[in-house]
Amino acid sequence: MRKVRSKSYQYIEDLTDAENQNKLKARENSEKLGLDGISLSKLEAQILQFHIAGIDAKKIVEIGTLTGLSALYILECLKSDAFLWTLEKSVEHANRAAEVLSDYIKKSQCKILVGDAKEQLKEISGEAPFDVVFIDGNKAAYLDYFNWAVAHIKTGGLIIADNVFLAGAVWGDQTLQKFNEKQIKVVKEMNQQAFSDKKLKSIILPTEEGLLICKKLS
Repeated sequence: MRKVRSKSYQYIEDLTDAENQNKLKARENSEKLGLDGISLSKLEAQILQFHIAGIDAKKIVEIGTLTGLSALYILECLKSDAFLWTLEKSVEHANRAAEVLSDYIKKSQCKILVGDAKEQLKEISGEAPFDVVFIDGNKAAYLDYFNWAVAHIKTGGLIIADNVFLAGAVWGDQTLQKFNEKQIKVVKEMNQQAFSDKKLKSIILPTEEGLLICKKLS
């Protein structure tokens, strides 16, 4: 959970531009849902944006829209010919995201796909290869999402996954946020696979929640 900012985080975030009205609206919507603690921090969102912009990504998949904050950061750094598919299981969350993403949806740069992510991924597989897959959805399905991403991103593409520390649960800490055995097992297996798969070059950035970044080498 991202309720407390370290001094280093606060210092870095104070150096950067303030979030615009749409981003603040997305945060407000997640707060109304009681889910503001799982939204990306400003710094984490900028790290995501930095890596996506760095490879001039054209086709991006986001698994877990929530209220649209991370999608806004992604879309902000894309060129006009790029496209984002963002997947969300909750109709309520998707509707709130549509409010802040409406301009991009109207410009045909973004589509929100509502339903079970594993089924939605099957539907868009024909659009592969993708440049980036950002995983920030159901933790118990992370390994399924990860394997799909490895199979469907291009060489040189990125897989980025949030919450790979599970607030410390992956190394055995007792956390206020409760994760079940399956969630912990799946995320640990995904992290291990990211570093053992010779097709990938992987690193975990020690953000508040842990951000896994993998580059597909072959």
